[in-house]
Amino acid sequence: MKFLVFVLFFFSSLWATSPTLTQEEKEWIEKNNIRVGITDLYPLSYLNKDYQRDGFANDILDLIIKKFQIKTKTVDINQGNMEFAFENGEIDLLPVINNSKINSDFAVYSSEILKIKNILFVKKEENKINSYDDLNYKRVAVINETGTFNIKNKYPKIRIVETKGIKESVQKLLEGSVDALIASPIIVQKHLEDNLIIDLKAMPAISFEPSLFYFFVNKDKTILQSIIEKGLDSISIKEEKELFDKWFLKDIADLPLILTKEEVDYLDKKRSINLCVDPDWMPFEKIENHKHVGIVADYFKDFEKKIGTQLNLVETKDWTESLEYMKSRKCDVLSFVMNIQSRRGYMNFTKPYVNESLVLVTKRNVSFISDLKSLENKKIGIQKNFAYNEIIRRTYPNLEVVDVNHLRDGLKRVERGEIFGQVTTHLNVAYAFQEEFYGSLQISGKFDEKWHLSVGVRNDDPILLNIFEKVVASITDETKQRIINKWVTIKYEKSIDYKLFWSIVAFFLFIFSLILYTYIMQRRYIRKLTKVKEEIETLNSTLERKVQLRTLELELSNKQLKIKTQELEHLNNTLDTRIKEEINNRKKQEQMLIHQSKLAEMGEMISMIAHQWRQPLSALSTVIQNIHLRYSLGKLDKEYLDKQRLLSNALTEKMSQTINDFKNFFKPNKEKQFFSIEKALQQTIFLIDDSFKSNNIKIKNMISDDAIIYGFESELSQVLLNMCTNSKDAFLEAEVKNPVITIQTKKAQTHIRIIISDNAGGINESIINKIFEPYFTTKDSYNGTGLGLYMSKMIIEQNMQGHLTVQNIPNGVKFSIYIPIDLNNNQSK
Repeated sequence: MKFLVFVLFFFSSLWATSPTLTQEEKEWIEKNNIRVGITDLYPLSYLNKDYQRDGFANDILDLIIKKFQIKTKTVDINQGNMEFAFENGEIDLLPVINNSKINSDFAVYSSEILKIKNILFVKKEENKINSYDDLNYKRVAVINETGTFNIKNKYPKIRIVETKGIKESVQKLLEGSVDALIASPIIVQKHLEDNLIIDLKAMPAISFEPSLFYFFVNKDKTILQSIIEKGLDSISIKEEKELFDKWFLKDIADLPLILTKEEVDYLDKKRSINLCVDPDWMPFEKIENHKHVGIVADYFKDFEKKIGTQLNLVETKDWTESLEYMKSRKCDVLSFVMNIQSRRGYMNFTKPYVNESLVLVTKRNVSFISDLKSLENKKIGIQKNFAYNEIIRRTYPNLEVVDVNHLRDGLKRVERGEIFGQVTTHLNVAYAFQEEFYGSLQISGKFDEKWHLSVGVRNDDPILLNIFEKVVASITDETKQRIINKWVTIKYEKSIDYKLFWSIVAFFLFIFSLILYTYIMQRRYIRKLTKVKEEIETLNSTLERKVQLRTLELELSNKQLKIKTQELEHLNNTLDTRIKEEINNRKKQEQMLIHQSKLAEMGEMISMIAHQWRQPLSALSTVIQNIHLRYSLGKLDKEYLDKQRLLSNALTEKMSQTINDFKNFFKPNKEKQFFSIEKALQQTIFLIDDSFKSNNIKIKNMISDDAIIYGFESELSQVLLNMCTNSKDAFLEAEVKNPVITIQTKKAQTHIRIIISDNAGGINESIINKIFEPYFTTKDSYNGTGLGLYMSKMIIEQNMQGHLTVQNIPNGVKFSIYIPIDLNNNQSK
């Protein structure tokens, strides 16, 4: 009864019950598309090379999505803009977040999805920090989202230095401004690999409270919160373990291959890859019941998972036919082949992934052969069409090589005495002895040569060769050993094995005979040992010469190493100069972009001046005509002339003021200063209002909130001018009947938000993500430079540390500008 209870508990933990959604939740899923925000936090959550969600947390989310058939849209966001993304409605859910990362005013946390232990990292040469006490009064870098407060409370003597991310933490440790850093080994390992950093070491014995990670869901979407919780409850322990093993419990080589775009496109287009194998060469491989089995088959199962493309087994009757299929291009890949000259006409070869020793198998009465070249005219069996058939013939001309069809044929002929020995690999003979030939044969010699076996790829497909080169390079030594151990330790059990019974009887008889035979053979062995001793003495006499030769080689290697070191020092010494040159070039390019943008704005300025001057010029013309008329009629007196002179002076003064206003508007500020957001916007609207009215465009001024910021007032005016000018062009192109531009402000505690919207029909969704790129424009080459919005985004996000976004609204488009404000300065103002 206790056993039954345990079994029920075990299976209930592996397979969780299916969650039940309410009718309201099902209808909500049908009607809504969830916007999932992704930040770069490998390996928890990130966008892969195909711009798809990837990482542990996203795999958890995908399980929920598949179970509930949820529709999603991926949104790439910056970690610093997560609050804005939630507030502005850009995202509904963030797959992974630390519980101290975001203010919960915008969203709510799900149940815990992951716990990551944080450990200590120091420089490799550091040997004084070996315990928690050694950290007292030391400077330790901690990312400000990994529980800094808890570390400060628990270890008050540690001097915590908060950083913005792992890059800053590692940089401070390398440059010596901190003595150690605390972080997750998963995240640190990825950063060190990507940047080829080898100067740090982990101290796993010094660990700290783990970071807890959750899903973060929009607080206004309670139904989505309920769905996510039910989805997390439905994930079984088995599913969680599989994902954890996938991302955290494996060596680096088993991570997804890093393929080029060309290689990825090639695999996407290729539905399957035709694979040829040796149909009968165990334990390496064979075809059994139309399936590929053996050591090589296990390798190729792993290869197939890594490249994500099906390997289609092409069955052949023997090895010779497999080679012929490669020649005729019926196969794209040959699983296990040696690189020799005769095959290079139709195949390319990867780096060898199996290197096997060649051995000589003989009867048990043959003594160990130390030098195979000493054998004269002995018949040696080798499988025909095998690469070493021709190599053995060439290297050992004293041997009489006999072609055999299969290893079994050769071993049987050795048993019958038809040939002296059979050449094969160590693994082949071990497997054969294990299956059948364990009583009559032995390994009596070993060749100096090895069998270097690679993946063969048709030589007219270089991209496929590059892919398999990367796959072969990804194999770890642990993987190789695990696969070999699987096949050389296999045991086959049969119901009745009479051969095994008689073999055991023969074995015991052999033991009794061996006792008598040992005494007879003892003297023979003594003579042989004496001979071996003499050979060892000969080898010792040549050892000193070999050591000297090796010493010379090492000295040459040291000289080459010194040369390389000097080259690296030179590169390091000139690195600052090259970096400064690159920075200067970038500044020049940026100034050129600004200059081009200013030229485009000049045209707008001239147009606006013309509109501002039109009315006073018309009035001035009327004054002159009236004076002329009075003079013609003889009614021009001094009083009337003085009155008209004053009116003319007022008109010209207004025109002069217009010029000054525009000059100040476009005059670049040399120094930052405090200025009013409201005043800057009002002044810009005043300058452009007449120009826009001439085109029947109404600017709806809804500026209500104000804030004082420190910066360049003209830059903010330039941004507003760019937005309004783009709207004006869109109105004219679309011939909108009642064009309206609305400008409003909303002030929050930490920032002010400027919203500019119009009813010009909006921006095509296919290009809306490109409008902030330099030189991108929807206008023809005479009407637009494609620099306005690029310069606007650069001004807001780089110069003002703000955030500029765009989104379509009904009948138009809305630009949102977030600008952080100085709370102390605004309170004093």
